[in-house]
Amino acid sequence: MPSAYLLGPMIVTAIIHGLGLDAPVLPSGMINAAQLMIGTYVGLLLRPESLKSKVRMTLLAVASGIILLVGAFGLTVLLGKLHPISPATAFLSMVPGGMDQMGIMAKEIHADMAIVSCYQLFRIWFIYFAVPPLLRLIFKRIGGGSGTGTASGTDGHQSLKSH
Repeated sequence: MPSAYLLGPMIVTAIIHGLGLDAPVLPSGMINAAQLMIGTYVGLLLRPESLKSKVRMTLLAVASGIILLVGAFGLTVLLGKLHPISPATAFLSMVPGGMDQMGIMAKEIHADMAIVSCYQLFRIWFIYFAVPPLLRLIFKRIGGGSGTGTASGTDGHQSLKSH
């Protein structure tokens, strides 16, 4: 994750905002062009011809999307009950998506961009810094506490001998 490219502008913006200055307003044409370029780039990354099982992958993607949206709606309701923020701000804060896209959508629907950005940044940091150690801990406990992650012989291959 390019932290300097993410944190640098955020820190400068926070300092400017802390000094009481308003952020410059970007022309809507520039925002639309940026969103178009991001969408085009992501679209060009997709290579459907390389998928072996297109129907299975499509079904898994749809199921995953539904699960993520249901979870986001649930967390939106919880966040709305815990803090006095709009449903749009709560939803964009909880939905799994790119921080850039959530920020653009927050601006377009007049949600609180600062809250959305902070929650999205927390989500990214949580995924990068908290999830890997938690997964290692879980796999260590599932694997019998050896920490190696293998349940096979000493050479890493399972033996086919019958006992």
